[in-house]
Amino acid sequence: MGRYLVQGDPVVALGPRTLIPDGALIVEGPEITAAGPREVLAARGPFDRVLGSPGHFVMPGFVNCHYHSELAIGPGLYQHIFEKANVHIQGAVGPASEEDLYHGILWGLVTAIKGGQTGTVDMYYGRTGMEHFGCVPALQAYRDSGLRTAFGLVSRDQNIYAHQADEDFLARLPADLAAEVRASPMGYAWPADDVMATFEALSAGWHGAGDRIRIVTAPDWTPACSDELYRRCRQAADDHGTSLVTHALETRSEMMFSLGRYGKPAVRRLADLGVLGPRTVLEHFVWVTDDELSVFAGSGAVASCDPGSNLRLASGVCRVRDIIAAGGRVGFGTDGISFSDREDFFAELRLAAYLQRLPRVFGEGRLDSETLLRAAAGNGARAIGAEARLGSLEPGKWADLLVVRKDRIFFPPGRYDREPFLDVVIDRADAGDIDLVMAHGRVLMEDGRVTIVDEDRVRERFAAAVRDRMYQPSAEVRRWAELGTLVEPYLAPLYQPWYDVPVEPAHVYNARRVSVAGGGDGDGAARPDLAGGGADGTARPDLAGGGEVTGGRGAD
Repeated sequence: MGRYLVQGDPVVALGPRTLIPDGALIVEGPEITAAGPREVLAARGPFDRVLGSPGHFVMPGFVNCHYHSELAIGPGLYQHIFEKANVHIQGAVGPASEEDLYHGILWGLVTAIKGGQTGTVDMYYGRTGMEHFGCVPALQAYRDSGLRTAFGLVSRDQNIYAHQADEDFLARLPADLAAEVRASPMGYAWPADDVMATFEALSAGWHGAGDRIRIVTAPDWTPACSDELYRRCRQAADDHGTSLVTHALETRSEMMFSLGRYGKPAVRRLADLGVLGPRTVLEHFVWVTDDELSVFAGSGAVASCDPGSNLRLASGVCRVRDIIAAGGRVGFGTDGISFSDREDFFAELRLAAYLQRLPRVFGEGRLDSETLLRAAAGNGARAIGAEARLGSLEPGKWADLLVVRKDRIFFPPGRYDREPFLDVVIDRADAGDIDLVMAHGRVLMEDGRVTIVDEDRVRERFAAAVRDRMYQPSAEVRRWAELGTLVEPYLAPLYQPWYDVPVEPAHVYNARRVSVAGGGDGDGAARPDLAGGGADGTARPDLAGGGEVTGGRGAD
């Protein structure tokens, strides 16, 4: 680290001033010490280096609010909604050393840096047979990459195969298959005491390391975590002054499970447990209902919209516009399986924005670009636990930033002269335009190449690890993978009734059919006849206990 002048026209500061035309920052050590007009700050030299130019713009680095670092080991072809994927996620790769794991995760972080990310909220599933479930190689990769992270080892303690008590679900299977599943890693539920012991050990050895690493608790998701586990994780997080991160309302079945099993929506359950608060991050957050939005907004928690993952996994579309309108806090993430597998955060943010352009209200077009970028920056800072030091480019904030070329984005000359600058950035920028990435005042990437580690060497070591070992599973591990395929047909009878319960959609993109009644009193305006549901057009499910939903399509 040194003393840098970082130039851009403009600096996208996102502080009291949104844009500083022909601006600059002075970075000393990990901090921004001055922000203002380039000409004024340039006179405060000398500098170790001058970065950027009037042909660039400068903006805050992106915090990936939902990430799984170990997914770098197996990119591509993520295609199952999580209820299906859950029975396939297990030890389905071959033997790996801690060094192999380190290089795989580090390669993923190299990709994240190239995509404009300077920090992550990492829910780490870990590997059995390694000390602390292989968390240390992952944290070492973060230390060496220069990235920030809020890092949590995932815990789960119930309904590990499906949204049903474990033995009840196994009873659905043939006895010999159930016995194999019971003896396999399917469900990946490590003993809660061991997970919490790892949290304590990592907190003692890694929390606060370099002002870049925070250790958090990470109960997996609402069906797989008991009330007791949620309370335990919340208490541990509070005792250590850190955060709790959990998947919440990722899928339709998850929403229905909460209503049936607990008699209340998932957000209300978390609030009643004391889990929800400013130090809580809810991942995916697709199936939140109107009744829950005010509870969520009032809690101060952050929701992560993960648009590429949500589409790849058939989860749905996060209600970004509605969350913002309700006063809620929304950030953005990739889930480690970003749109096109490139970890390009510009593309991810653009996808999130475009999915809110609904043919629902005439004249309701794009989300305001400044609002979107302020949400990504400010709520990303809160999600990673550093809202006082990140989220804008101002004096006293940490220097986590991107220097981005304008030549391609704003070509041809003159085309965008009268367009709002941030609209052009949201609609046109991509990872290939990033010249430089800095985190904590340290240059991680320059001229499109990651420089903080030997990018080529990391790639070669990762390739060797997966080719020679991790993608060469033993017969036992191949059988574990086969078990997921054998179990999958038994999932539909459990989940399909919840899909048969009608819901009033928050997002409408097209119509299957339109029922029109009358011609509108002679004014030519057809009025739709809303079929199904109650007098207000809303169908209400009949919810039975134990996680089962009965009643199908009946209306009030």
